[in-house]
Amino acid sequence: MFEADSNNQIQFKWFGDSSHTRNGHSIVLRLIYENVSVILGGDLNRKSEKYLMSHYAPNNPFESDVAKSCHHGASDFSLEFMDMLDPYATVISSGDNETYAHPRADAIGAAGKYSRGDRPKVFSTELARSVRSGGDILYGMINLRSDGDQIYMAQMKEAKGGSDIWDSYTVFS
Repeated sequence: MFEADSNNQIQFKWFGDSSHTRNGHSIVLRLIYENVSVILGGDLNRKSEKYLMSHYAPNNPFESDVAKSCHHGASDFSLEFMDMLDPYATVISSGDNETYAHPRADAIGAAGKYSRGDRPKVFSTELARSVRSGGDILYGMINLRSDGDQIYMAQMKEAKGGSDIWDSYTVFS
């Protein structure tokens, strides 16, 4: 996402302010393992998503089976980009006790609405927590496994039930 300035010097595209520009230039990584794809959306925001969509139009290199939500599930996203991702499952990674209230309710809802399948999966590290035997809370216990044809995802249960500590799902097979 570069452009030339008035002196014909190459620079990062400006997205309105330093925060949006820094976040908008975060790394987006799409991994493909045989028949399975995962996209890690970095801290993209609405302006950078729109730039990427226009840059790659009419192609869609963003569609993936699993998407890691951009910017911790912030509200600054475009519905068009969410629609282009079209995942079976979305993971929203966000911290605890932060002032931004991530993930935002509209981001969680859009992740479900713009997903493939009758029962889209939305995993949140805020919700996927467990407690160590000493009482410490562990956040972010979300597991993704694939053999290249099937995807299995799980989040750690808050309390151990029997021998299985995972709430597991077949995303697709």
